[in-house]
Amino acid sequence: MVAEALRRGAMVVTANQRAARTLKLEFERGNRAEGLRSWRPPLIAAWDVWTAGLWQRLVLAGGATKLLLTAIQERQVWRSVIQGDSAHGSLESVDALAVMAAEAWERLGAFGAWERLRGVGASEDMRAFRRWEAGFRRRCEVEGFLTRAELEETLARALVEGELEAGFGELLLVGFDKTTPAQGGLLEALSEGGAEVGFYEGGGAGVLHLVEAEDAGAELRAAAGWLREELLRAEEDGRRVRLAVILPSPGQERSAIERVFREVLAPELLPITAGAMGGPYEFSLGQPLARVPMVAVAMDLLRWARGALPLETVSRLLLSPFFANGTEEGARAELDAFVLRRLTLLKPEISVEGLVRRIEGSKGAGRLGGLLGHLRALERVSGRVLEGLEPRRADGLLSQRVDGPQRAYADWGEAIRELLEAAGWARTGDGRTAAGDSFAFQVRRKWEAALDELATLDFEGGRRGFGEALEALKTVLEGTLFAPESREAPIQIMGALEAAGSEFDGVWFLRAGDQGWPARGTVNPLLGWVLQRELAMPGADLAADRAHAARVTERIARSAERVVFSYARRDAALPDAVQRASGLLDGLSFETLDLVEPEDVREVVALEAVADEGWIPLANPVVGGGAGVLQAQAACGFRAFAERRLWSTEIERPAPGMDASERGNLLHLTLEVFWEEVKTQAGLRAMTFEERGAALDRAIETGLAKATRGGAAGSAWERAFLETQRERLKRLLEPWLEQELGRAVPFSVRQRETAFEDVGIGPLRLHLRMDRVDETEAGDVLIDYKTGAAKPTDWEGERPEQPQLPLYAVLSAGRLAGVAFGRVQPGKAMGFDGVAAATGVLQKAEMLGEAGMVERVDAWREVLTRLAEEFAAGDARVRPKSYPKTCAYCAQRLLCRLDPARLVMEPEPDADAREGEEQHG
Repeated sequence: MVAEALRRGAMVVTANQRAARTLKLEFERGNRAEGLRSWRPPLIAAWDVWTAGLWQRLVLAGGATKLLLTAIQERQVWRSVIQGDSAHGSLESVDALAVMAAEAWERLGAFGAWERLRGVGASEDMRAFRRWEAGFRRRCEVEGFLTRAELEETLARALVEGELEAGFGELLLVGFDKTTPAQGGLLEALSEGGAEVGFYEGGGAGVLHLVEAEDAGAELRAAAGWLREELLRAEEDGRRVRLAVILPSPGQERSAIERVFREVLAPELLPITAGAMGGPYEFSLGQPLARVPMVAVAMDLLRWARGALPLETVSRLLLSPFFANGTEEGARAELDAFVLRRLTLLKPEISVEGLVRRIEGSKGAGRLGGLLGHLRALERVSGRVLEGLEPRRADGLLSQRVDGPQRAYADWGEAIRELLEAAGWARTGDGRTAAGDSFAFQVRRKWEAALDELATLDFEGGRRGFGEALEALKTVLEGTLFAPESREAPIQIMGALEAAGSEFDGVWFLRAGDQGWPARGTVNPLLGWVLQRELAMPGADLAADRAHAARVTERIARSAERVVFSYARRDAALPDAVQRASGLLDGLSFETLDLVEPEDVREVVALEAVADEGWIPLANPVVGGGAGVLQAQAACGFRAFAERRLWSTEIERPAPGMDASERGNLLHLTLEVFWEEVKTQAGLRAMTFEERGAALDRAIETGLAKATRGGAAGSAWERAFLETQRERLKRLLEPWLEQELGRAVPFSVRQRETAFEDVGIGPLRLHLRMDRVDETEAGDVLIDYKTGAAKPTDWEGERPEQPQLPLYAVLSAGRLAGVAFGRVQPGKAMGFDGVAAATGVLQKAEMLGEAGMVERVDAWREVLTRLAEEFAAGDARVRPKSYPKTCAYCAQRLLCRLDPARLVMEPEPDADAREGEEQHG
């Protein structure tokens, strides 16, 4: 029927763009099949495109002079009106309110209800909208604007008054489940003008089936199996097949559908090396352009040009193939893991300038020439284009650009292109479009169209800053749907409304249970329930919504020769409920469907047992990591091998302020500075309380300066955080100094945070840092500061938990009087705890005597030497000390092959318990 109407010269108008594209394609295929070499282009258009074309004809004929606003332009006007409303007191943002107001205006236009707005009772929201609507209407009248909501009414009036001619004698509407009053008015005007208006209702009733699955996953697998059988049958018959998968909300289940369909319909795409495209199915519905990864990178780069970004965002940029020509991937990943994520920052963010300085000072700068070049270019161009900088820290970490100049949107569009070009966005090393594929080319073209639409916002005149231009561009991108050009895959996945006007060989309608179909409509909060109910607007009249869904269901039932409706008995969202088929299916007649369970085509590989006997000896005895190497070997040989030889580490997650390790370092720095000034217990005792407090304050300030690399706090939050740290250290260290004063044997602090290079234990050569060595008349006392849980029993056994102090004791050259944890903790736990060779050296200590101390050190030497030998020999056996406790928070669990289901996860220690546990050895 549609093809015949097109050949007669009829105008065919569809309910959506997809139906228009499909009808054009089928018409051309039919003509080619008939052997035609040329034909007149068919008159096919979606409703929005068709009405816009009528408006253009009216303008060209001189019957109209107004500017037809685009959706983004209309929202801009609403935003201006709402922003200028002095009585506006909503908690919603102006942008969110502008979206709601535009949607309310569109509903009023579709139902011809602008006058009704003033005739009903009003809530506070309705009164606010009335004010905005009045201001919006006045603005449009003064400026000569026309909105899309007024277009049908304007065109109908022009047809009645003879200012516009239809230009066709027959109009056929395809895929319209219902029409709005505004659409009906335009169609009535066309009919009164002599045009023949008709509706195409679709094909006849096909064979219907109803499938009940146990759960949502089983339903998807059943659909995939049926589709696979249909494809194989069509391939055997040598015919082209058109299949559709329809569901109420395809966007919400895209990932689940993709996973199951790839497994059943395209198992060749399962390997990680396979591309994302090429399967026998495709999603017809697009996604907002702002969510496309390539575009998201562009927006992050533009925000970065303006100021500092969170470290997590910068990390994503470094790993993205769309930034800096996508080159130097390995070096950029190392920069992210070993430099960027280990920065000590009060606020976890960094600017372009700050990253440039960090790279320039890093060991891997020579491997990052391309990245550095683009960062410097972005820094240079942003400085010129955006102008002006607020005062920044000396290290460049928190530099924040102000908006600088005010420009038109079109000028900002050109500046955006220049900034992205400098950053090497969406380009390969040879300057071509990223990845060199069609998808990236299409995204780039859609992006350029979005920048062109941004320029249309200059219709109001005026000039804006860069921040406002970015917000406007974000709005454009969120309102722009992007879908790759169709590959004409035999299986199309779409929504129920999107399928209007299309016909198929077979259809599977998913989620047709009573909880999912019909989909629930929503009301507009600015219009009020009563008005929307009286006009039967979507979401306000359940009977009207159900009647519309029933028409959609009937249309889908007629859209193919075979149609399958399915639902799941169990819904994950309602685990205790049993779902039934939607009531909309009650009037349909179903036949039995024999389903074939889809075959699992994945290859099952038998497990192969390999004995851990092939140790790989250490080639270089000099090992980084200090005593942590022996600590890891004591915990598990595989853990030590993975962490210290393969350098397999967890990706650190930056957080505001300082983490436990950084707070521990701060305490170490403060005590180092304090004892550098005071030096001895006698010097401490000679100070008055005020002098001691002043010395402690100086040490805290110096420690904070070192911990933050000399940078002053940039924001009020940072200043408050540093003040909190000052107070915390003051409260913690004042009683700690009382502990130092109470020690019976006088001491002098001989070594503070002293580094020892290339010291030997067994076959290993380690780099160590000793917290503190006190000199007393009885001998040396080794002290390791701890702000978390620690006890001397952690030194003992064949696999000690904390071997740092035993290692220092083994390497100590002088007479040893004591080895102790200095527990800098609030409350009763504060004090020194360890072993001593003489009375009075430590408050809490196991008395060993000089001979006992020598004996203990010899025992430690034997244990630590054996651990060093095991590590050097390459003993990488998976042998946790206390399984599963040792493995609970080990970062190597994915590699070591132990069953994670057996792990008993204990509550993770709080920050204070972990603080100060960084390896100084």
